[in-house]
Amino acid sequence: MGDRLIRGLKAALMGIAVIGCIFGKADWSCGEIKVWVTHGTTRVLPDDPPGQRRDARISAARNEYEPFQIVVRAEGETLERVTLQASSLKSAGGATIGSQHITLFREHYVHVRRPSYRCTTSPGLYPDALIPFLNPVDGADLKPWNRGSNQDGAKYDAVPCTIYPGFNQPFWVDVFVPGDTPAGEYKATITVRTRRHEPVHVPLNLTVWDFTLPETPTVKSHFGTFGRILKWFDAKPGSEKAKAIEQRCCDMMAEHRITPPVPSHLYPDVKQDGSIDTSKTHEPLKEHMAELHVNAFQMRFRAFPDPLGANREKNKRFLSSTYSYLKENGWADGAYVYILDEPNDAGAYEEVRRQAALVHEANPEIKVLCTEQTKTSNASWGDLYGAVDIWVPLWPLHDEETAAARLAAGEMLWSYTALCQGKGQPLWWQMDLPVLNYRIALWANYRYHIVGLLYWTTVFWEQVKDPWLDQPSFRLAYNGEGALVYPGKDAGFEGPVASIRLKNIREGMEDYEYFSLLEKAAGRKAVEKEVLRITRSWWEWEEHPESLFAARESIARQIISSGSE
Repeated sequence: MGDRLIRGLKAALMGIAVIGCIFGKADWSCGEIKVWVTHGTTRVLPDDPPGQRRDARISAARNEYEPFQIVVRAEGETLERVTLQASSLKSAGGATIGSQHITLFREHYVHVRRPSYRCTTSPGLYPDALIPFLNPVDGADLKPWNRGSNQDGAKYDAVPCTIYPGFNQPFWVDVFVPGDTPAGEYKATITVRTRRHEPVHVPLNLTVWDFTLPETPTVKSHFGTFGRILKWFDAKPGSEKAKAIEQRCCDMMAEHRITPPVPSHLYPDVKQDGSIDTSKTHEPLKEHMAELHVNAFQMRFRAFPDPLGANREKNKRFLSSTYSYLKENGWADGAYVYILDEPNDAGAYEEVRRQAALVHEANPEIKVLCTEQTKTSNASWGDLYGAVDIWVPLWPLHDEETAAARLAAGEMLWSYTALCQGKGQPLWWQMDLPVLNYRIALWANYRYHIVGLLYWTTVFWEQVKDPWLDQPSFRLAYNGEGALVYPGKDAGFEGPVASIRLKNIREGMEDYEYFSLLEKAAGRKAVEKEVLRITRSWWEWEEHPESLFAARESIARQIISSGSE
């Protein structure tokens, strides 16, 4: 009871702190300010003790993001009007990375009311939503909501904010290295200011590696669509407002090396005979594919009712003409049809075979994707060999022997996670588990020859009144499940707000690019030597992020020494 009472008091005080960040009305005198730095693959809880590092030391390739966190803590008395400002990064040779490539966020604490199912973590306040300092739509300052008027504004404003005694306020810093940046050492300063203190200057030291990550991601992915978010912005499906919001969601996915979906209004029109008309959609679709570096395209399975019966021939024509169009434009390599999610009985297995037969009749080159493991669940159901081209096993259900056989047959492996499924405690994706899980999953993918990643959605907010305030959302048992972003309306703009979890998926995607570059230069065994030190299986991995950073640096140095990108 005592622990629960203490946690409740802390939550209440943080609620006061959040209100202070919203309205900035507090008028308490200020005491000592503590500032320290930590990396991006960890969380800083409200009452964590201060760290020792006072400067940021990071490294990145060209065309890569690298994050870190600056934590500001109030000791004794309240800190008012706290804000941060970044200078440009400069090298001794005169090269510059402008301050516009350093993006600042205030980390917003979400209240986890109970541990996720099968997890032993504690309830409490977890930093997750990353409120941008500037409007990502137009770069303007985000104005706070004024409760005394009817004006729109940010209910959760990033800065200036108030930090109350005994509490940590972490700030997230994303540094992007443009593709034309010379390799070398760069220095900048992040300045922390408060109302009544001398500024605190945090040195930023960046090493730019002499290689470049590709524009188009190596890992193919499917993270769902965005139609379910529109009600949170009072946007009608198909409206210009809805299209703009969906586009901003696609932009955010692409920025994090996740394949953005093709918005529904960019799919070609379908004629009555099943052929397609691309006259209205071709140019905007071409722009979408090129600008967002889309590497995978989900083809629709059906264009008409009863696609396996009365409209079988028309549906075959639809599939065939769609694939031909994609191939003509160089988009067919990543094309697939996603059929029947998680088949789990004899009838579902038969339906997969029936649907896959139609797809392959339309064109044998079209790949069929199914969220099922390569080892047949039940021998009496038969198997899906010959029907499925892209296997997507749940992480703990991956079977190495049958997976190797499917790879030898020319098929592909993706992987996915959902809820807290599987024996033991594999790499689950829940808010109250280490954020390392979100990054290291890509290391496990490489270890198992897996080239794609699937997650059912990023925008599932239906089961809470306010996703900014509390968890769990999904089935009241899985914290953060299916919700990797937040509705930006409460942050003062119409678009998504990223989470710490999404950032760490991006970091894993970038790590995979390192693997790919070293594999091209020195062979797979050179990469596996590093990867297997960190991730031995879906159940066994190095739990200290510092070990991962050391392996990443070793891989980077090997890429450089090979003289290859």
